[in-house]
Amino acid sequence: MSTAIYPQRFNGKYRKVKDIVASFLLFIYMAGAWITYERGYGMPDQAILIDLPQRKAYLFGIIIWPDELYYLTLLLILGAIGLFICTTLFGRIWCGYTCPHTTMVDVFMMVENMFQGDRNARIKLDSEEMSSQKFIKKSLTHFVWIILSFLFGFGWVGYFYDVKSLAIDVLNFSVTSNGLLWLLTLTFTTYAFAGFLREKVCVYMCPYGRFQSALVDNDTILVTYHDWRGEPRGKEKSSGDCIDCHKCVIACPMGIDIRDGLQMPCIGCGLCVDACDEVMLKLGRPQGLIEYTSANASKILEENWQYSKDKVTKIVLSYKVILYCVVFAIALCALMSALIFKSPITFQVDKDNLQLFTLTPDRNIRNTYSIYILNKIPKPQNQLCLSIEGLQNSLLNIQLLGNNYEKKQCFNLKPGESFESQVFILAPSESFQPFSQKYFDINFVLHAEDSSSFSTRSIFYIRK
Repeated sequence: MSTAIYPQRFNGKYRKVKDIVASFLLFIYMAGAWITYERGYGMPDQAILIDLPQRKAYLFGIIIWPDELYYLTLLLILGAIGLFICTTLFGRIWCGYTCPHTTMVDVFMMVENMFQGDRNARIKLDSEEMSSQKFIKKSLTHFVWIILSFLFGFGWVGYFYDVKSLAIDVLNFSVTSNGLLWLLTLTFTTYAFAGFLREKVCVYMCPYGRFQSALVDNDTILVTYHDWRGEPRGKEKSSGDCIDCHKCVIACPMGIDIRDGLQMPCIGCGLCVDACDEVMLKLGRPQGLIEYTSANASKILEENWQYSKDKVTKIVLSYKVILYCVVFAIALCALMSALIFKSPITFQVDKDNLQLFTLTPDRNIRNTYSIYILNKIPKPQNQLCLSIEGLQNSLLNIQLLGNNYEKKQCFNLKPGESFESQVFILAPSESFQPFSQKYFDINFVLHAEDSSSFSTRSIFYIRK
């Protein structure tokens, strides 16, 4: 016996919401990489770009560098806590309406309906022997699936590979080996997952459904069957409102029976609600036998059931939800603060510990350091000047700038340019008489032309 699921499409309010949300998300997904943002100075004009070869991420005016991966950590924390809040309040509504896999499965099903007909027509077609008509219908379906899979893969790769160059390279069959590998991999996986595996991805591959039971409670708004109203099932007058038509089952893309209660495969899409409401409307019975509600609200309805009932379902902010919201707010504030106060310069100084100090022939004490400076903003940094604080009568020499020792030395940095060199700090030994300590705390200070300054602490050794 075949285990294939043949969902039937019912036109209802939740079906319309799914279609609108899917269309909006797919538009944003496909169009996002084509948005331009002028940065100037030879930098890419793609607004959203993750440049792996250059190890940079661009988000409009924000540039994320390799040493700023904590932004990714904060984003992942925000995403996880946001998912916890959503699940605690509304169950797996993310899966039902916004999950990329669910969205692509919906699109693939629309293609099936277009070329192969509705549920009954598809079942009949699959049971028939291969014929020219069946071959044409199946071929057209799979051809469009492959095109859609390629477009989905193209949309994803476009965020990592300049999308305009990618489009030209695809047309000229000159995509780089890495780009081609990702395009083919994403095309194949999308085709396989959305075309064949479908609900199996949600049940066996996605971990989300397996921990939802730890997040939902009696106040979580879920797709709920009111068994106290529908049972016993049947078409007799003495039966409940459920006539056991199985419309809710054949409408479910996961192939489950919502009347059996909350189940791990349920993605909370609400398509069974549309199917049931349509049947109730035809029978002249009140809609809402299956609806979005909580266990507590369902119990209140059972005790005070009236056909002219008031809606009792409401969002309950439990202590758990409030805690999640507090953590989410903290992580969001941390991310926003980090972005607002993001330093335009990376400034690092490392002491050469292989040789603590050198005593020069003219009785001066010299320490050696390594500096690394990176310009993180899309404009040049002119007249960056390095100086030393905390050490009297000291002079410095940046090796790449020559052999002169001065109070400060200046240089320029282009957008995205780094500067790395050894720095020698020289101080007369007479300044430290008597030698009462081994080292002094000093500060390397980097002054920019806009009067901003950056400093980092180090140590100047004068004896062992």
